[in-house]
Amino acid sequence: METPRAMILAAGHGTRLGPLGQDRPKPMLPVGARPLVEHAFAFLRRAGITGVVLNSFTHADALEAHVGDGARFGVQASWSREIDRILGTGGGVRHARRFLGDGTCVVMNGKIVTTADLGAALAFHRARSAGVTLVLREDPEAGRWGGFTLEPDGRVATMLGARDDGAPAVLPATHMFTGISILEPAFLDTLPEGPHCLVREGFMPWFRGGGGPGLRDGGALYGYALPGDAYWWDHSTPSRYLWGNLNLFDPALRDFFAHELPWHPVRPGVIAAPGAVLPDSVVTDGAVVLGPGASVAPGVRLENVVVWEGCRASTDLTSAVVTPAGVVPVDLADPGARTGPALSRS
Repeated sequence: METPRAMILAAGHGTRLGPLGQDRPKPMLPVGARPLVEHAFAFLRRAGITGVVLNSFTHADALEAHVGDGARFGVQASWSREIDRILGTGGGVRHARRFLGDGTCVVMNGKIVTTADLGAALAFHRARSAGVTLVLREDPEAGRWGGFTLEPDGRVATMLGARDDGAPAVLPATHMFTGISILEPAFLDTLPEGPHCLVREGFMPWFRGGGGPGLRDGGALYGYALPGDAYWWDHSTPSRYLWGNLNLFDPALRDFFAHELPWHPVRPGVIAAPGAVLPDSVVTDGAVVLGPGASVAPGVRLENVVVWEGCRASTDLTSAVVTPAGVVPVDLADPGARTGPALSRS
């Protein structure tokens, strides 16, 4: 069976990240002292996928320079740069169509960290001869945000509050989209050119059977629900970004990622990359993450702080991220918006 190719959606503006997204693209934000794009590569490699295309737009030069051809990360990377305007999730996939070939492909957002078993999701997709399989997660607030419900066999029953005939859903949604999908060429070829949303203008028409072959002959729309013990997190706001780093101190997650992340055992409650400097006089509480070459001034107290590569924490800090542009305080109680600004088609 041919190994799927994959696409990492990496062109977003990062607007909701505020100052954290000003000097680098979202996939370059370090989580556990490792850029998110490297987490994505590791996730794909666990399923045996090494052929990857990334789209780029915002801070494209920085992302492309870091990844290059992907060889040092164990992948073969191609680039689909978007010029003049950002194309959105759907338009980005359409623009990269030539890289995805004539077989099954995986599309994923470049802002997530997960322990999900992509191999199991692919087996689910193939066993059902699906046209599209969305990797979903249970969420008690799914109904609030316009999620999904599933039939017993995994077919999507309702999507964004509606059935496939457009009638309103009777029951509240139970699942949310993780940003990971498994797609067949018949679906890819229905995507329109130009800026658009992969969910609303790609999956929704397929679900309703009006924008392409849909349920008729291209394979049904299914949802693969992650098991309850699978970890998934997106890093799209300052609070979610900082929480995503703090989450990694859970013992089960530290064990899972231990062989993938450049952590040195400095002291309990600290993740430190090679070259990080933490004097003995520094007091740490909660959790602290130090990137490569990061340093902390003697006698400083840090609580729930991330220090980016090459940066220095020189004063006492609580719930903050130290970046090249300065210290960004973070309100951990603010979850931030679940959706970003609307995509302009002009």
